[in-house]
Amino acid sequence: MSSGFTFPKPEFDIESTVERAMALINRTLQPSLEEAQQVVDKVRAGRPLVAPGELVGQVTRGNRIRAARAVSYSLPSILPGYGTAISAAALPVALREVLKEAVSAVIKVGLLYDRDLTDPELTRTAVLLVLTDGAVELDKTGRIRPDAILGPHARLLEQAGAYDALAALTAQERQEIAASQSEMLRAWALAVGPPLLAGLLPFGLGPMAAANYVQHVLKGTVTAAARVFRPATPAPVTVEELPPREVQQDHPRP
Repeated sequence: MSSGFTFPKPEFDIESTVERAMALINRTLQPSLEEAQQVVDKVRAGRPLVAPGELVGQVTRGNRIRAARAVSYSLPSILPGYGTAISAAALPVALREVLKEAVSAVIKVGLLYDRDLTDPELTRTAVLLVLTDGAVELDKTGRIRPDAILGPHARLLEQAGAYDALAALTAQERQEIAASQSEMLRAWALAVGPPLLAGLLPFGLGPMAAANYVQHVLKGTVTAAARVFRPATPAPVTVEELPPREVQQDHPRP
């Protein structure tokens, strides 16, 4: 007769995990503008003549590093069984930390492009738009449908210079977007959360996989933020479009 102790297999439900995470996530959308501005100013001081688009990576480097460190929640998974269960219980906190760094990176990109982010409502809407854009890019299941979340405002996704379009919206139109905040955050959590389960793999493989994935998430967030905050490309102007008084004819001198 032989007997042995077996570790219990932890049960994990991504839907319930996202619900627990939402309570934490909703309190993570108020980053410090002063701290973000200090980072942007420091980077600009070192390379004052470089275009904003070339400095995005440098400005958000700290966010990418801290987000990758957030997967330390999965370190207990090195021990199969109870270690995996502990890591699974900590996943909502890790998801919040990743979101915190993603939001901070978005704010820094906006400041880098000299956007006025002192209007908290407009800034929050822009951040949510960037997160939704990133969620759509990450989603491989087809569950995230921009039209269902944003209605007619889904056109803003992947639109260059969308911040200008947001600023031009009426108060009612902005409220329509703000009313979808929970759906937008849920879409982001559902897109980012499930792949983080790789962090629960035992023997140290999980944390490395999760850290790499978080880097991918932050890279996509930064790319979406640059698309939203950078100025829209101005349409070329031809001579025919100039006002008549600005079109001068060459006349021979007497």
